[in-house]
Amino acid sequence: MKRIGIVCVLVLGLAGCTTSEETKSIKKDRDEVETIEVTTSPEWVGTLVEDVPIGTESLSDAVVQQITLQYKDGSEGHLSTKDFIYETTVGDIGLVAVAHSNQTPSFGVYHYSRDKEWVMHGMKHFGITDASDKRRHDLALPQDLMYTIDSEINDVERPVKLWTLYDETQLVTILMTDAFSVGDGERINRHTDGVEYYRLKQPSGNGIYYISQGKLILVTGNISEEELLTLVDSLPEPLSGSFPFYEPE
Repeated sequence: MKRIGIVCVLVLGLAGCTTSEETKSIKKDRDEVETIEVTTSPEWVGTLVEDVPIGTESLSDAVVQQITLQYKDGSEGHLSTKDFIYETTVGDIGLVAVAHSNQTPSFGVYHYSRDKEWVMHGMKHFGITDASDKRRHDLALPQDLMYTIDSEINDVERPVKLWTLYDETQLVTILMTDAFSVGDGERINRHTDGVEYYRLKQPSGNGIYYISQGKLILVTGNISEEELLTLVDSLPEPLSGSFPFYEPE
């Protein structure tokens, strides 16, 4: 495999409930991989991004083959599907979240899209430090308080906004993008103000999506479908100024 870029990882903590650390970009041919966040482990010093082999069908295979973690002692590590928190696709969008097994606790969220081949557009690595601040956000969270990290990816055909809510063991990502026709998912027998909800069949984790106010909202994580629906019911309207929260973030 051709190695195409190394992203150095700074050792910083999370500030407040949402990180805004310095980001770095790497170039994948003509495709820009947008954001890379920091980890809490001093041993992890960089992330090597490689080409996804042409013809790779599985999103999980694309992530595992593309990402190599580099450590201070010169060794390298690879992601494993056994550490996947969730893996989901809706339309041409793919999301994977991974718990880094050798760093406790530390996570990665990877955003992909697909035309003929999987292409990574963004990745975030983040952890929990003493400086982190759990909050409720007036949402029906699986835990009373959770940490939050967000990102926005604009330089793609279908721009997305992502918010990840997490603690030491649970992680949920909310994605918002412009609505489009989706053939994925099984309709859930429930209606809320005329909105239809669909469950996604995922290799790991649970996921649901719905369309409201011209936006497609995807909610996925390692919690039950019932907990996901309870969280969705507590979300404000997509076009509210502070979605998915009720207060300015």
